[in-house]
Amino acid sequence: MTEPEKEIEKNYTYDKQKLVEFLKNLTKEIDSGELKIGKEQVKIPDTNMDVEYGFKIEGGQKEIEIEIKWKK
Repeated sequence: MTEPEKEIEKNYTYDKQKLVEFLKNLTKEIDSGELKIGKEQVKIPDTNMDVEYGFKIEGGQKEIEIEIKWKK
């Protein structure tokens, strides 16, 4: 049985120090093997994952994007 398609995004505004704290907590959750996004629990596998990150400037706004993908 395959999982239904789903997308959840959360948006926050942080100063640099709060962003660092957020990323540290995110790292701890990933290390524990389970990440909570909203009400969803996401299991993080021990297997290989594809990681993509980049930087862009568009319309005067700067963006850093990190994407992590894996298959069951």
